[in-house]
Amino acid sequence: MLQANAALTALFLKEFEWCNVRGGESAAIVTEPDSQEHYLVASMAALNAVGARAFQLMVPVAPETNLPVVARGTGGSTVLESLPTVVELLKKTDFIVDLTVEGLIHSAETEAILKAGARMLFIKEPADALARLLPTEERMGRIDRSVELLRNARTMTVTSKAGTNFKVELAGALVTGSRGFCNERGRWANWGQGLVAAYPVSTDAEGDVVLAPGDIVYPFKKYVDGRVMLRFRQGFVASVEGEGIDADLIRDYMERWRERNAYGISHVGWGLHERALWHALSLYEKREMIGVDGRAFEGNFLISTGPNHAAGRHTLCHFDIPMRNCSIFLDGAPVVIEGTIVEPSIRRSA
Repeated sequence: MLQANAALTALFLKEFEWCNVRGGESAAIVTEPDSQEHYLVASMAALNAVGARAFQLMVPVAPETNLPVVARGTGGSTVLESLPTVVELLKKTDFIVDLTVEGLIHSAETEAILKAGARMLFIKEPADALARLLPTEERMGRIDRSVELLRNARTMTVTSKAGTNFKVELAGALVTGSRGFCNERGRWANWGQGLVAAYPVSTDAEGDVVLAPGDIVYPFKKYVDGRVMLRFRQGFVASVEGEGIDADLIRDYMERWRERNAYGISHVGWGLHERALWHALSLYEKREMIGVDGRAFEGNFLISTGPNHAAGRHTLCHFDIPMRNCSIFLDGAPVVIEGTIVEPSIRRSA
C-alpha cells in the first residue's frame, strides 16, 4: 500500500471535520478494484487521526451484462444490488467514505443505508479541485437560505434567450441543499458540491428546455456544440429535438433504456459555488472526475432527468444538465437573471 501523503491527509482531515467525524465512530471506506489508492490511504490516515474506527470494504465491480447501455458517470451503480450483507453492515455504520468509481448515490440500497442514519461522502474529483472546493460557512449560509426559498415556493419558471420556457410545480417537492459535506444522520454529500435542488413529486412540469453551446451534459461529460430542445410534457421528456450529434446522443441513450422513468423529471435547482469553474471540464481527464465544478458553478440552472426518489421513480438512466445564462423565477420573483444570482438573500456581498 502507498504511504500516506501528509498534504493530502491534512486536506481530508479538513473535509472530515466538516462532516463531524468523531473519535469512536465507525467509518467504512467503500472501494472497488479501480478506486484511487491514494484517496484510500489518505482517508484511512485521516480517520485514524481523529480516532474513528475505520475499515476498508472492497466490493467487486458490478456486473453490467444485463444493462442495455454503458452506464458510467450516472451515480447509479448497481454494485450493492447483490450484496445484502454489505448493505446491512453499512446501515449500522456511522460514516461512509464512498470511493467507488461511479458513486453509489442513485440506488435503492443507498437510500436504505441513509434512512438507517449513516452519513455518506462521495469523493471523486482531482485533489486540487477538492482543495479549491472545500466548504465555507458563508457558502453554507447561502445554500441553506436557498433551500428555504425553494421550500416556500409553489412554482419555478425558467427562461433563456436561447428559447427555454419551462415551468415546474414545487408544492410537496423534496428540497435538498448540497453543501459538500455530511454532518447530519442520513445525509449524503459529494465533496466539492454547492447547489440547491428540488425533486418534484408533481408531474406538472411543462415547457421547453433549450440547451445552447457551452451547456454541459452529464454523464457524457461534454459541452454541447449546438442547440438541443427537451420538450417536457406532464413531467416527462416527450421529445428531444435538434439536428446535431448532441441531440442524437441524448435521444439514443434515453431510448436504449426502454423504460418510461428514464424520461421523468428528476430535480431542478441552481449552482451556488463561487469557486466552481464552468471551464473545468475542459482541463481534467474525464475518468478522474464526476463533474462537481460543472454541476455547481454559481448561477447555473441545473435540470436533471431520471431517478426521483421523492416521486417513487427509480432508474439508472440519469442526466444532469447544467445550463448557463438562464433566468430562474420562484412564484414570479427573480432569483437568477441570465446566469447571475440577483436574489439579495443568497447573493454574495463581494
